[in-house]
Amino acid sequence: MVPAGRTHLTARLSLPAPTHVVLSIAHSAGDGRPGPWYEYTAPRLHRAGIGTLLLGLLPEEERSDRHKLFDVVLLARRLETATQWLRRETGLPVGYVGSEAGAPAALRAAADDEIRAVVSLGGRPELAGPAALARVRAPTLFVVGGLDPRGAGLSRLAADWMNCRHHVTVVPGATGDLAGPGAAEAVADLIRDWFTTGRK
Repeated sequence: MVPAGRTHLTARLSLPAPTHVVLSIAHSAGDGRPGPWYEYTAPRLHRAGIGTLLLGLLPEEERSDRHKLFDVVLLARRLETATQWLRRETGLPVGYVGSEAGAPAALRAAADDEIRAVVSLGGRPELAGPAALARVRAPTLFVVGGLDPRGAGLSRLAADWMNCRHHVTVVPGATGDLAGPGAAEAVADLIRDWFTTGRK
């Protein structure tokens, strides 16, 4: 249980040996998993020396509250508080991976903190807002499904508001939640490479 303001968030922390950076994987999924890509991605990250904190930004009792689901300011504040806890516990640099409502929350939180890098997976990243996106300094990768042209457009809109290094990558044949043949493998490689070599 990770303290986050007035509530506590359920999380799963995995630290391989050695760990060079730890990623807060922020999501709001009702089933406790951020998407079909996660189970394949986490082991690949761990083998590359990347730790993970799987962090649900909404406690179970809040997941049906549509207002809180899209309250980007609230979710970003929770992520920032959890990040402070993560730094105290591990002493490691922190990066963000955001999916669903966690995508704009991660970007908004990165606007006010020194984050190693950010990966936004689908979602509505433009909800972070142009002012916050313009303040982000961490290299940012937007990953969208090839079968989700609306999501691709919204990610490009968010990217246009940024002043840091950023890139939009489309995973061919993947849906909006990055499901599809070969999608999990592609997402895993993209996240790993963004945080290890800085390439997309």
